Amino acid sequence: MRRVAAISLAIVFSVASLSAQDDRPRMPEGIVGRVFSSLTRPHPKKDTAYILRSPLPWSFSLDNTLITTGAKLHSDITVTEYQSLNQALMEASTVRATFENRLQRHLHKKAGLSVGYGSLRISGGLEIGAKNPGKNSFLSLSLRRPTFGATVRFIRLQEYLEGNLAVEGVPPQTFISDYPGIMRTMTGDVYYLFNGHRFDYNATQGCNVDQRRSSGSLMTLAKYLQGDLLMDRRDQFMLAVTEGLYSYTTQQVSLGIGYSYNWVTFHRDSDDRKNWKGYRNLTFNFTAIPMASVYNHMYSLEELGDGQINKTKLNGTIVPTYTFRSGLSFSWSRYSLVGTVVYNRFGFDGMHTTIWRDNNHLKNDLKTKCAFDDLTAKMRLVVRL
Repeated sequence: MRRVAAISLAIVFSVASLSAQDDRPRMPEGIVGRVFSSLTRPHPKKDTAYILRSPLPWSFSLDNTLITTGAKLHSDITVTEYQSLNQALMEASTVRATFENRLQRHLHKKAGLSVGYGSLRISGGLEIGAKNPGKNSFLSLSLRRPTFGATVRFIRLQEYLEGNLAVEGVPPQTFISDYPGIMRTMTGDVYYLFNGHRFDYNATQGCNVDQRRSSGSLMTLAKYLQGDLLMDRRDQFMLAVTEGLYSYTTQQVSLGIGYSYNWVTFHRDSDDRKNWKGYRNLTFNFTAIPMASVYNHMYSLEELGDGQINKTKLNGTIVPTYTFRSGLSFSWSRYSLVGTVVYNRFGFDGMHTTIWRDNNHLKNDLKTKCAFDDLTAKMRLVVRL
């Protein structure tokens, strides 16, 4: 992740050095220049009565981010023990159990920086203030055009795991892991706006565009999630409870359609287009997008006890997912104060697998469902240059 951040920042500052040579940014001729120009120039069909693009292409911001992320895994287990391998004389005893494991939900505080040019933006942050068991960080890369956009975000959290185990005829047990677990998520979003000429989703994102009049748009969203929940293999109690399962990886693609609206409560244009003095704007955004998964899988890694690792794939059913967002942007001159709150929830259900043990004397049938969710609140102080 650090290598990706370093390369991305190098690209951004290389562009900055090129643009500093003239009032207008200059890029190499050829394919690179044409692609860069198409990504950063204003949309030719935008309605300037509704959308105002700042002549200041660069934006720099200090970010204060609060993130709470959760992972919850629930399994219904049927354990069948066979007393004989002779199929005709086979005797079996069955015991049912439930196992639930979840990442402790804490509020993580992160300080970060964002750099943007036109529609391009890179953001990153590190944990501050809290005494957590590990280094937590996030990185975000985004491209936001008037009618479409894409964002890739990486989050890494390290927290202790809580769980409970209930077996037929035995009192339930609750426990906390001796070692912290690691949760890593990568999400990718691609959206399309149906009213991109009068509505701009970027108006409360700290970019170089503002909404002059209230407007909204239907929008479609495709979202990809890859989430990893890893338990520390030194935690023998956890491995005993999970029967060697120590890693879960989920992959999901969801599609949905929803609505986003920018409510402009105050706007005043600037007479000084070069220095942007006297400019004022206050905009609120509300977005809700219900979604459904179209691709849903889970992979688990199991330690067999003899140094071998077994990988199991579980296929899931279609389940609902959700995305909600609200935001505000208050701009004065070339400065902006931007606040956003985003909630994402991904569900996995209907997954089934069978694990044989003890030379096929013991059969474990597992029906598993899990959920990943994250709530991110961000306050950003932006300056446009």
